[in-house]
Amino acid sequence: MPTIKLPEESQHSEMVRKLDTMIRELSKAPAMTPSTRALGLRPALLIVNHQELAHVMATRKLLNQQKRMIALAVAASLSAPYELVAHTRALQREYAMDDGQIVELVATIAHVRSINAFEKAILAFNDVAPMRSQDSSLPILVEVRQKLGSVPRYFTYMAADPTFAKIVLEREIATVHEGEVSRLNKELVAFATSVVNDGRLSIAYRAEALRQLGMTNDQLFEATTVVSVFTKNSAFATALQLEPAPA
Repeated sequence: MPTIKLPEESQHSEMVRKLDTMIRELSKAPAMTPSTRALGLRPALLIVNHQELAHVMATRKLLNQQKRMIALAVAASLSAPYELVAHTRALQREYAMDDGQIVELVATIAHVRSINAFEKAILAFNDVAPMRSQDSSLPILVEVRQKLGSVPRYFTYMAADPTFAKIVLEREIATVHEGEVSRLNKELVAFATSVVNDGRLSIAYRAEALRQLGMTNDQLFEATTVVSVFTKNSAFATALQLEPAPA
């Protein structure tokens, strides 16, 4: 239940209702959303919210669908149910993504979050046993290079446990390299997930992977602006405990 009393659409001013009409042109929402109902209590905030959504969601160097995928990654990483439901529905409704494709995206997010958690813990060991960077000639790291084309730095630490590293490698192939959703879009989701989780080794690896797939720094910058906006939106919706609108 929301932590504040949300005004009904009819209780808002004409200006707020006009802004809502413009917002719905972007969001495709069938009615005034709980987020708009809350922001409408302070119209200046609603105006800014509309301006930034209109800017970051416009197709410039990235497709709107890719930005929805980024928004889903942000919401999942921040455990923001309101935003999770909104962006999952948008991907299904506007881009006809089926359940299997949604599972692929979510599996990619979960896979990368696991890696992000591991790489943050590396710092606790001060590069001494049992977690230190391993020799690149180790068989598991040779296999990583063969299958991925390079060795992400976090794998050099995972190689302290070759069996675990092998599991993560196979998971990388299954989640990011295979399936119906393109690898580029999954790498974009992986990049966004890593940015939210401050997984610095992953950010560097995913950014380079995206460049290898043809993405420019301008596109990466645009993706980062989307991450920034939806991080804010997730915090807002979660703090107010906004409930997803009925399907």
